[in-house]
Amino acid sequence: MPPTQSKAEAATKAARPELVFDGEFLKKLELLNVIAKKIMAGLLRADRKSIRKGVSAEFADHRPYVAGDDPRHVDWHLFGRLEEVFLKLFKEEENLHMSILVDASTSMDYGKEHKLNYAMKVAAALAYIGMSNMDSCNVLPFNTRLLEGRWGMKGRGKVFQLFDFIKDVEPSGETTMAAAFKEFVGRERRRGVVLVIGDFYDFDGYEQALKYLRYQKHDVYVIHVVDELEEKPDLRGDLRLMDAETDGFKEINVTDGLMTRYREAFEKLATDVERFCIRNEMGYVRARTDIPFDDLVLGILRRGGIVG
Repeated sequence: MPPTQSKAEAATKAARPELVFDGEFLKKLELLNVIAKKIMAGLLRADRKSIRKGVSAEFADHRPYVAGDDPRHVDWHLFGRLEEVFLKLFKEEENLHMSILVDASTSMDYGKEHKLNYAMKVAAALAYIGMSNMDSCNVLPFNTRLLEGRWGMKGRGKVFQLFDFIKDVEPSGETTMAAAFKEFVGRERRRGVVLVIGDFYDFDGYEQALKYLRYQKHDVYVIHVVDELEEKPDLRGDLRLMDAETDGFKEINVTDGLMTRYREAFEKLATDVERFCIRNEMGYVRARTDIPFDDLVLGILRRGGIVG
């Protein structure tokens, strides 16, 4: 369930901390971009190549000519030797379409290190790497639905537009991943890489939502955001707790035994999400917010996952 807070905490709750995208932040992004290029040079291109009919300079293979094929791609030299008609096939490099879906529900408005800010820093870093390599990138927040986002960004010159957009995203509403992702697959028809960044507090479950993405043949990667205050909360005694997304209250006596059961349940959620991803051939990483965002992204890159 979403993290809880006392009624007094709710009344004095501060606005979302300001995100600062300064020169130092840009330096970190550029360093990550350089590392990404070194790690995936060659591998990235190989993964993106598909054999198609085309006029690219890089030859791939032959196949027999069939009625309806473009005669311009017939290999006439081979015909002269074999007296059989074959079509030239070429390797045509495809652009990588990347979409980053970021949970912007109220449960992300929480944490020792603000969860939504952390998620947006990770999203900005991954988007920058994609945009710098002239890939098409979408950055799309969601709660109960797909919210206003940025579609089809290319080139590092768009990064400041992305920063301005990210700064203005305010956490709101509950989480309904299935409805939001169903809307996404209805709008994004191109097959690509989809990164889902969030805390996975969805009362209706996350399984069907992630399956929507797989049904469309997307490569799916999950970045599960976890903060220390929700993983190991320091609460004891008689408390009146408020659900961060529904504003519902519950009076409860928090004992050591209850805290132990809570931590076990929290760990089970994270483990269940990871196992679901593994079973369904999706990438998974648990993103603890006490780990600097650039260290997290660097770890992802070195594992060869997510980007590319």
